[in-house]
Amino acid sequence: MSPLTYVAMYGFIPLAIWLFGKYPPRTAVAAVFVIGWSFLPQAVFVFPVIPDYTKVSALGMAAMLAVYLKDPKVFRTFRPSLVDIPILCWCLSPFFSSITNGLGPWDGMSGILLQVFEWGIPYFLGRLYFGELDAMKTLGIAMFIGALVLAPLAVFEIILSPQLHIMLYGWYPHDFSQTKRGGSFRPSVFMHHGLELAIWLMAGLFLGWQMFLQKTLKGVVPLLKVPLLPSLVVFTLIFIACRSSGALMLLAFAMLAFFLCRLLRSALPFFLLLSLPLLYMTLRANGLWDAQNLVESAQKATGSAERGDSLAYRIFNETMLIERARQQPFFGWGGFGRSWVRNEEGKAISVPDGMWILTYGDKGLFGLASLAATILLMPILFAIKWPPRTWGDPLVAPSAAFAVVLGVTMIDNLFNAMYNPVIMLAAGGLASLVALPQRVRSSADLNRQDDAGGPAVAGLPATRVI
Repeated sequence: MSPLTYVAMYGFIPLAIWLFGKYPPRTAVAAVFVIGWSFLPQAVFVFPVIPDYTKVSALGMAAMLAVYLKDPKVFRTFRPSLVDIPILCWCLSPFFSSITNGLGPWDGMSGILLQVFEWGIPYFLGRLYFGELDAMKTLGIAMFIGALVLAPLAVFEIILSPQLHIMLYGWYPHDFSQTKRGGSFRPSVFMHHGLELAIWLMAGLFLGWQMFLQKTLKGVVPLLKVPLLPSLVVFTLIFIACRSSGALMLLAFAMLAFFLCRLLRSALPFFLLLSLPLLYMTLRANGLWDAQNLVESAQKATGSAERGDSLAYRIFNETMLIERARQQPFFGWGGFGRSWVRNEEGKAISVPDGMWILTYGDKGLFGLASLAATILLMPILFAIKWPPRTWGDPLVAPSAAFAVVLGVTMIDNLFNAMYNPVIMLAAGGLASLVALPQRVRSSADLNRQDDAGGPAVAGLPATRVI
C-alpha cells in the first residue's frame, strides 16, 4: 500500500468540503460520489466501533460531513414517505438476522451501521438533492462524464493489463488471473474487478446515449467540451473492447427496453424487463427451476464454451447455497459466512457470486424482498407517474434512463455483487420524484413557467436552489 493510498482516502474528506464550497450543493454531491467512485483505491481501514473505512464508506462520510458543514438547512427539507419503507427495512435487516441467529444486538447494530453507510446515506442524499427532473439531469451528466473519463484509462489497461491501481496505490485488489480475456485484458482501472468497471461504463454509456437521442445534451460534452456524438461512438467501441459480455447484454436490454417503450408509448416492455429478476429469484429460491437451459442459451448467444462453463459453475454453486438458505428462510443465517456450504472440515465449498443469493443466505426472504423493493419499486412508480410517452422530453429522459439502469442493475445482481452508490443516489432521487408533488412535469412546462415569469401550476419550486 503506497503513501498515495492514505493521501487519497483521508484527503477525500477535505476535498469533498472544498467541492461544497466551490459549487452548488447539488453539483457537489454528484461530484463527490462520481469522483470518489471513479478514482479512490480499494482500501480498507479497520477501526473499533465504527464501520470499516472503505471506498464506499468514505463517500458517505465525506458527503454527509460536507453537507452538515456547508448546507445544514437542507436536512429540514426532508419529508419521510411510504416509499422509504424498503430502504428502511433493508438497513434494519442485518439486526433481525443477528438476533434470530443468536449473534447478539451488538452484531446487529454493527450490521445496521454498515448498511446505513453503504446504502442509506446515498439514498438519503438522493432524496434531499435529486428529487426533481433537472436535478436528475445533473446527476446523469455527472455519471456520464465520470464513465467517459475512465474510457481512455480502460484502453491503457486493455493493452498493457490492469496496472493503474498497482502503479498509484501499490497493489491489485483482486485475482489478477481473472483479468485475461481472449487475446487481451479486461480493464478494472480503480474498481474492485473488471465486471464492476464494465457495469459502471455500461450505465454511463446508456445515460449518455439517451441524453443525446432525447436531446437533453447537444453539441459537446459538458465540462470536457469535446464533441458529443464522436465521444459516444468512441466510448461505445472502447466499451465493446472491454470484453464483458454480461455488461454488453445489459446495455442491449436497456437500449431495447427504452426504445420499445418510446415506440409503443407503453411501459409494458419496461415492466417485463423489471419482472426478469423477480421471476428468476422466485423460481430459483423455491427450487422450481434448475436454470440449465439458461446455461445452454448463454453458450449459444456468446459462442463461448468458457462463458457457458462460467455460468454453469455459478448456477451449480447457487443451487447448493439455495438449499442452505432454505434452512433459515425468513431472516437468513447472519454474517461471518454462516450461509456458505462447508465440508466436514469446515472449509467453504460454495461461495456466493450474485448479490441476490448472498442476501437470501445472510438476510433471508425479509432482506431479499427489501433489497428488491429498494432497487425496483422506484422505477415502477416512476413509469406510472411519468409514462413512456413523456420519456422523449429532454427534461424527463435522464430520470427515465436512471429508472432503466436500476432495472438492469437488479438483473446484474442475479450473477454479480457489484454495488454502486451512485445508483443509490438515483434511487433516492426517483423516490422523491414519485413521493412529492411536482409542478414541472416536462421541459415544456418549465418553458411555459419561464415565459410567464412565475409558476405554471401550484406546487413545489421547479428548480429548488439548495
